Amino acid sequence: MEIKSIQDIINETQNALNLKDYELAYKIAKENIDLNKEYKEGEYVFKNMLEEFLFKVHIKKEIIRKYPLILDYSTLYSTYGKILLKFERIEEAEKSFNLSINYNPTNIKGLFGLSEIKKYENKWADYEKIILETFKFAYTPEDLGISFRKLAIYYFNKYNLKTDKEDNEIGSYLTILSKEYDKDSKIAIEELKHLENIIDKEFKDVNINEIKDYLKSKELPYGPAIEIVTICKSLGFQLDEAKKVVPALHYFKIAYNLTKDEDIKLTIDDLNEKIEKRLNS
Repeated sequence: MEIKSIQDIINETQNALNLKDYELAYKIAKENIDLNKEYKEGEYVFKNMLEEFLFKVHIKKEIIRKYPLILDYSTLYSTYGKILLKFERIEEAEKSFNLSINYNPTNIKGLFGLSEIKKYENKWADYEKIILETFKFAYTPEDLGISFRKLAIYYFNKYNLKTDKEDNEIGSYLTILSKEYDKDSKIAIEELKHLENIIDKEFKDVNINEIKDYLKSKELPYGPAIEIVTICKSLGFQLDEAKKVVPALHYFKIAYNLTKDEDIKLTIDDLNEKIEKRLNS
């Protein structure tokens, strides 16, 4: 029997999911993943320094043991949970997502998966709580877009469509922001078209800044978490000072992709110039 590494299992199952071959994804996962793995409190695995810093800011638990990325149990179990959801194996999926979040509470894929469990169970208050948590850890525009889209789903289900004007408006604005951050998402585009038909509201001329101000006034998420942007910039400057220009560039790019801040763009240009000079020297 071939012994596969955790990354091999993740890659093979994800490739099958990308091809929508769910039977194959389930077969690979079932043969290689143990849902009865015993988790010990304080054991974590992070993909990068940003996730570890976000863990320290928001989770504030003691890190007793930190696994190397080659033992990425968190992604392993969030991927398996996604597969189990496809087959409506709800209890097993919930167990898998919880294992994923145990190993890395910042793993947004695990949190998204757990929110789907709560939606399936019609536990909307739990669903909302989890989705609001995801905004703390959404450090790509795509994930931020998904967080907005999932929060919109909560508001559209809080009351029946057309029965509560304010909730419909909030849901509509959250959906618009989901497309603003996740511009290539076919789901967000289709949802906007669907909303135009149902609520009879044209979205193309809506001012994004006004939407953000409105959501801010309701104490709702309206953009990337300030902690994510601050940590990325801080890491970027520290790494640059340590002459680690390439990783510094990585974190500045995360901050820029979320904010489109021109000052960050200038810093990125300066770092690219440094790299080019080194390559040509």
